Amino acid sequence: MSNDFYIAFLTGWFVLIIFWSTIIIFVYIRKPPNAKLTKKVFLVSYGIFLMMLILILLFNYADSFF
Repeated sequence: MSNDFYIAFLTGWFVLIIFWSTIIIFVYIRKPPNAKLTKKVFLVSYGIFLMMLILILLFNYADSFF
């Protein structure tokens, strides 16, 4: 049962990155006057997202460590 939860959580995370990336790229291309999306914010947000993804992937191997 825990494996099913892990796969569902990982699938949700990948769906989230698809929609989130679409929105970020759309805002970056349109460049609205009040948007505060800079390259630094863009890269930091993707870095945080990837660190969380790596943490989720490491949870799959948590049972083998203990």
